[in-house]
Amino acid sequence: MSASYLSVLGNIEVLLTEASEITNEDDRKIIVASLYKLYFDSVIDKNLNILENDPATFNVLNSYKRFFEILNKIILKRRNTLLSKQINIFTTNIDICLEKSLEDKGFEYIDGFRGNFKPRFDLSNFKKSIFKRSLHFENVSEIPVFNIYKIHGSLTWGLDDNQIIFSNNLEQVRSIKKVALSPGTLIEIEQQDTLTDLQAKSSSLTINHDEIDEFMENYEKLAIVNPTKDKFRETLLNQTYYELLRIYANELEKENTILFVMGFSFSDEHIRELTLRVANSNPTLQIIIFAYNSDARSDLVSKIGASRHNNIQIISPTTDENNNDEFSFTFDEINSRVYQKLQDKILEGL
Repeated sequence: MSASYLSVLGNIEVLLTEASEITNEDDRKIIVASLYKLYFDSVIDKNLNILENDPATFNVLNSYKRFFEILNKIILKRRNTLLSKQINIFTTNIDICLEKSLEDKGFEYIDGFRGNFKPRFDLSNFKKSIFKRSLHFENVSEIPVFNIYKIHGSLTWGLDDNQIIFSNNLEQVRSIKKVALSPGTLIEIEQQDTLTDLQAKSSSLTINHDEIDEFMENYEKLAIVNPTKDKFRETLLNQTYYELLRIYANELEKENTILFVMGFSFSDEHIRELTLRVANSNPTLQIIIFAYNSDARSDLVSKIGASRHNNIQIISPTTDENNNDEFSFTFDEINSRVYQKLQDKILEGL
């Protein structure tokens, strides 16, 4: 969903997984460090610009803001007091677009942290309702709240004494950026490169152990789940990952729940299998998946298949007479074609 500013992963997960099997230690070290440097430059480092209000980030943040504005209006009109005014956002993104856009809009959200001087992450901090009392008549009303569950961690997370702490200045990202890498230390990676291509490139380099070790040492301090099949370096992150997945499953198991899926390919086996299992066990659950284009739809169909209760819909762009997509389901297109119309229909009926 942040692809209008941040790069998508492409095949970096496949390459990192394959690279871990390289027997030549120097080649493996160069290739892995080069892939992580690519990930850092194209995704992680750009979050500093989001934090610093760079105009180049405004488009993607505006997409998020419009999304939250629409959902906030819908939930604000919920009149059934038996249902809380909460929306759960589960994301595997590690960027700060969600939090930055919510904070800019002044909406209430819970990201799992509590405290002012050294905020600490705790799952018990989620699912708290917020009420506001009017000054004159003592009327009490519930305020919409967004619960932000970052399943793969976040660039705002840090590890300290077996706890996850909050880093509002992205200190570890800044530390990685300061690491000096001499020209020719790492390889240049092209989008179409295979592992064989990367090995050919790395074999022509003389490894600079000191610089690569310094870069990797700083990179591995990030409290994120890295884009590899073997995702975990920290036991704490492992535990947090599975606890967040448990919350995700519990929410899907509730009666009459609807899950909208955007910008997610279901390549994460844990999330895919869990989602399908709950879809097959909860007939009242509805899952609506937005496919970016027709090719993405084919990929999703092959991964997901059919559910027992026929409660999964994959929505892709309409096509013309030549069977070409008439548009792509970008964040803005989903907002205008789906959520805005949903908001208008709901508000018309009130």
